[in-house]
Amino acid sequence: MSKGISRELTWIVAGLWIALFFGWATDLWTITLLAYFLFYVARQLYSIKRFEQWMKGSTKVPYPPSSGLWGELSYLVSRKQRSLEKHADLQFYKSEQFLAASMTIPDAIISLNEYNQIEWFNKSAKKIFKLKHSDTGRKIETLFRHPDFIQYLKSKHYGKGMILQSLNGMPRVFNIKLFPYFKEHKLLIVKDIHELYNLAQIRRDFVANASHELRTPLTVLNGYLEVMIDSIEPSSTWQKPLEQMHQQSYRMQSIIDDLLTLSSMESETITGKQKQVNVPQILQEMHIDAEQMSHGRHSIDFKVDMNLALKGFEEPLKSVFMNLISNAIRYTPENKSIEVRWYHDKRGAHFEVQDHGIGIAQEHLSRLTERFYRVDTARSRDTGGTGLGLAIVKHILERHHAKLVVTSQLGIGSVFRCDFPNRAVILLQDSDSESRDKKIPSRS
Repeated sequence: MSKGISRELTWIVAGLWIALFFGWATDLWTITLLAYFLFYVARQLYSIKRFEQWMKGSTKVPYPPSSGLWGELSYLVSRKQRSLEKHADLQFYKSEQFLAASMTIPDAIISLNEYNQIEWFNKSAKKIFKLKHSDTGRKIETLFRHPDFIQYLKSKHYGKGMILQSLNGMPRVFNIKLFPYFKEHKLLIVKDIHELYNLAQIRRDFVANASHELRTPLTVLNGYLEVMIDSIEPSSTWQKPLEQMHQQSYRMQSIIDDLLTLSSMESETITGKQKQVNVPQILQEMHIDAEQMSHGRHSIDFKVDMNLALKGFEEPLKSVFMNLISNAIRYTPENKSIEVRWYHDKRGAHFEVQDHGIGIAQEHLSRLTERFYRVDTARSRDTGGTGLGLAIVKHILERHHAKLVVTSQLGIGSVFRCDFPNRAVILLQDSDSESRDKKIPSRS
């Protein structure tokens, strides 16, 4: 039992004994007990009034009741209040520490509410966007009216963000990205990547220029090797060395071509307006090429939705499809099957190549799209691979807001699937419902 309750019970018992003594002495039991009851109630009401005034912070009552039940209650409230004040001071200190730290971050940070109104911004954002404290509460669209940014903000597909070549008159490259948090709130982070972008551009230019410069001497070398091969006798001891030289020079030519293609992808030279791409027609033509590439060593089946087209760039998409099909042919043993599927569901359109080849170990899957990364270097060279095909596929798919998904099991085979978003899907008008999911017959 607490001290406050003990004191209150002592007051009650002592007062009751005094009242009983006066009642016995005066023989006025009713009046004495009534007077005691009224005194006790009045005392409690007075303590309640003082406690209420103290809780309200009245200057007339600087101290709470100090005895009895209300004194104990006042003590507990005071202790809880001190604990809360200490916790509040700690939180305020942490908040001030966080704000001070965020002010020193070189990246611009702006907090937006669910209506895209500015809640808070740091020093870098103030400098880049020329913000003032009075801009708090204003919509970000009214202060930053770049059309690409407004489209990005409304799309709600924030993903990898966006790149701007200039911002508010500053000729520098910025990376802009939105991070949703706390229900509908968003954090806008603007990072100055001008130096990194320039370094990447220098690297891309070097690769492109070096590849262009190597093309001419390789063309001359290939020409002379072909002439020499044609001019010597088949039984000559130079036949095999010349053929190997010609094979390696051709492989170098393929690497240079892929480097130029990849450089083009990274430099964002896919320009122009996206058009309707008749994927079923492209796959019908590729089926013939795949059979010729296989030379009858594989069973190649194409299952294609003949009503399903895409909005995109035709030549890059052809490169994606042919790259995946040729990889399946290269790495699938003889007398094994390869399935190519083109279909769509509620998530979007899907191009899928499934082989029953050697498979890929799980630790390699995440690195397949890296430049020159090979699971088996010796086998890749024997089959004519350059190590750049999947890197090209990745970049082309990113231009189409699509992604590459790879699943594989050693000794069983692999599935390479390109997932295209619903907004890229075009359904061709075709009254013949039987043409959907048509299986293109084998030409072997």
